[in-house]
Amino acid sequence: QRCMAAAQSSWWSGWWGSSAPGGEAAYEPEECEEDGKTTAKATWEMDTTTKEQERGWRQLLSGLSKNYDVTRMLIPADFLRPKSTLECLAAHMQHGRLLEAIPKGETDMDRLIAVTKFHVSGLIKEVFDGKKPYNPVLGETSAWVFDHSDPAAGKTKMLCEQVSHHPPISALFINNDTLGISEQGSMQTGARFNGNSITVPFGDRKLVIHDRGEEYLMTMPTMQFRGLFFGSRGAEWIGKVVVWCKKTELVCEMDFHPLGFLGMWGEWHRVTGLIRHHKKGNEEEVASIEGHWDRQLVLTDKVTGETKVLYDFDEAAASKATPRIPPTKEPLPSDSTVVWSKVTAALLEDDIRTANVEKQLVEQAQRDLRVKEKEIGEEFFPRFFELRQGTWEVTEAARKFQREEMCQ
Repeated sequence: QRCMAAAQSSWWSGWWGSSAPGGEAAYEPEECEEDGKTTAKATWEMDTTTKEQERGWRQLLSGLSKNYDVTRMLIPADFLRPKSTLECLAAHMQHGRLLEAIPKGETDMDRLIAVTKFHVSGLIKEVFDGKKPYNPVLGETSAWVFDHSDPAAGKTKMLCEQVSHHPPISALFINNDTLGISEQGSMQTGARFNGNSITVPFGDRKLVIHDRGEEYLMTMPTMQFRGLFFGSRGAEWIGKVVVWCKKTELVCEMDFHPLGFLGMWGEWHRVTGLIRHHKKGNEEEVASIEGHWDRQLVLTDKVTGETKVLYDFDEAAASKATPRIPPTKEPLPSDSTVVWSKVTAALLEDDIRTANVEKQLVEQAQRDLRVKEKEIGEEFFPRFFELRQGTWEVTEAARKFQREEMCQ
């Protein structure tokens, strides 16, 4: 018997804001001249919180000590967005058509660039609105099928599961048999309160081009919500992103720079980086990267000085999205849309009282299941993933479910 153990609706389990994927929110890049230098301003509306919302979350956060794990906090439905964190992971495929270019790359460099482009395209434009998605219950799942509308590209199937509650960990598996590409990874949403910001790591991923036997290990940047009490407020991706292929010995390293202290210097969403070739113990710089991930990332050849666009946000946003189609005839009982259906319905009706009641019922039902699990000596095991040497790996059950039960 499979049990989904109890989960609290913690303050942080996903993005504390609303996403604007795919460039749905129109914006105009702005620049200003300061001391002879061009400095980029925010390129979309970064903060949509109302005064009432601001008072609410400031009150909740004001008593926390620095480095506090905010996933341990309980919050009312007023601060929830009507979707689960697992559902938010679908944003990784918001520009899924970029997968199609990966196996077409003729050179090692072509494929590294294509993988990096797809990896960056999964970042969402996060708008600070003081709300968060539901914290998934243990065993909760989400599944999607993305139709490339081209027989030569087939369909990409994505499956996610909440594999741990303490700490909260979500695992994902993406597969496209036609393209011969798969990707898996996990994220531990160990959000930390840093006094004036909250930071959330997003884990690591591994993409495989099966025909070539190439594995690309990819790290994700950290999401930071800054300016909670003072200074420039908004959401930004920060930290180092690495895309590395051991077989080709090529590695792309990018630094996502945070805005300066209180927003007094620096640029929103600035990225710099290098592509290096590690061969026989020697390291050769092949190209440099410069730009802003929400505009353009430009690649410059270190030898010839030739430049080309690595990634263009507007171009990706303007391209036709990979349509999502229902993955199964009926969603699994563990699917996010089923688990949180009554909470979502109440939030969409702006019925906060009912949303709070339904949220508490979900939480209590999960607590009861955990107690029962302990009484009968039953241990929870995820359905689609298993822990191997410290890494959450996809199981044959997941592959079989994608192959036989998700739409062909």
